[in-house]
Amino acid sequence: MAVPVSQMWAVASYVLKQKILRRKRYATVLMLEPLLRCNLACAGCGKIQYPAHILKKEMEVSDALKAVEECGAPIISIPGGEPLMYSKIGQLVKELVKRKKYIYLCTNALLLKQRLEEGVFEPSKYLTFNIHMDGDREAHDFAVCREGTYEKAEEAIKLAVSQGYRVCTNTTLFSHVNPENTRKFFSRMMELGVEGLTMSPGYSYQKAPDQQNFLNREKTFTLFRDLLKDPEPEWKFNQSPLFMEFLMGKLHLECTPWGNPCYTLFGWQKPCYLLQEGYTDSWEELINDTAWENYGRASGNSKCQNCMVHCGYEPTAVHQTFNSMKGFWRTMMATLNGVNSRRGRDITPPVVGKRIETGAEAKVSDDVVGKLHRAVDYRGDVTVTLHDGQVLEGFVFNVEDGAIDFFPAKQAEAQVIQVSAIANVDFTGRNFADGASWEAWVKKYNEQKARREAGEKVEAIGIFSEPL
Repeated sequence: MAVPVSQMWAVASYVLKQKILRRKRYATVLMLEPLLRCNLACAGCGKIQYPAHILKKEMEVSDALKAVEECGAPIISIPGGEPLMYSKIGQLVKELVKRKKYIYLCTNALLLKQRLEEGVFEPSKYLTFNIHMDGDREAHDFAVCREGTYEKAEEAIKLAVSQGYRVCTNTTLFSHVNPENTRKFFSRMMELGVEGLTMSPGYSYQKAPDQQNFLNREKTFTLFRDLLKDPEPEWKFNQSPLFMEFLMGKLHLECTPWGNPCYTLFGWQKPCYLLQEGYTDSWEELINDTAWENYGRASGNSKCQNCMVHCGYEPTAVHQTFNSMKGFWRTMMATLNGVNSRRGRDITPPVVGKRIETGAEAKVSDDVVGKLHRAVDYRGDVTVTLHDGQVLEGFVFNVEDGAIDFFPAKQAEAQVIQVSAIANVDFTGRNFADGASWEAWVKKYNEQKARREAGEKVEAIGIFSEPL
């Protein structure tokens, strides 16, 4: 495995401390999103489909550090959006290194060469660039919906490695993946000098434009068995061996949705990084007030049935490693011998339980409240009309305790509006999660590819040619 001993010890001692303190729920990794803006529009991503005034917002460093202290996790993952577009990224990383937090800066690397040349970062054992690479050139460029991105990312990896930075790759896999090409891609990444590979099946975000290529559980098992059948000796993985055995269907794990919590511009996201069902103002509220029994595959929640993503199951694997002799022994054997789908027996996950209903459906009977709950799940602005005649346009990101949290389209600060003051809600803004742009891009991509193969000179394309 590629994880440094100092980092393994930091995680192990932290988990053992939680056990001594008898804490049932704790975070191992904080997913810290300082912005939602990105310079790509990947079809499998459900994170960037927001109105422009939301995408322009950035988190204050003081708010980010407050979340870090509240949560206490030893590892901080900085996704987005694209964190290298965050104007204060250098300051944030510097403060996290001071606190001896292990940082995984998740980036598509399009701006990495520029940021390194600007001297924004300094090499540190606490900082890892986690480069988003979804396979070889063709697979990656198709997945991120822009040609030429693989080449830029590979160039940035070479530069970062040459300057002494820790570099890993993060690969999200979908149903159209070619296992043999992906195996060659793993070897290529190791040739470039990356510290380790991480991979995960794509989660079927409701807001992702492409809904056709997500993996279900059976397809995930098959794909990862093919990928990890007699892996090459040089491959190193920067993730738990138990999680990898879970992906191959050789170990059953239940989701730990609180294990990798997400703190974003709106607050602490309920219940996890992947599902957006409102926000809380504090870590304590998230842990204590969330109905955790309604999430995870065993709950019967339909949104959780095909999810096998690292942010839900890596913390479960880590917990099992350090909280049972069986889990520790299994991790040690997999670390020493390597993960290989030929070894061990396949298992059949247990039948899911019946979902526990929260009673939320009863609240939606009122027309206005029903519209407000729909608005939280709508990736676009709505128009709210108040009983006093005011008309407000903006983004609804929470409905709770008889009030909504609302980002006005033309103001900087969020507002709290009592539901009782609202006369009507109209869905007037464009839903940025619709699939029209994706379908148009796929058609154009295939046309351009055919023309290139026929010998024509064709310019590269992308859904967004420029950053938002």
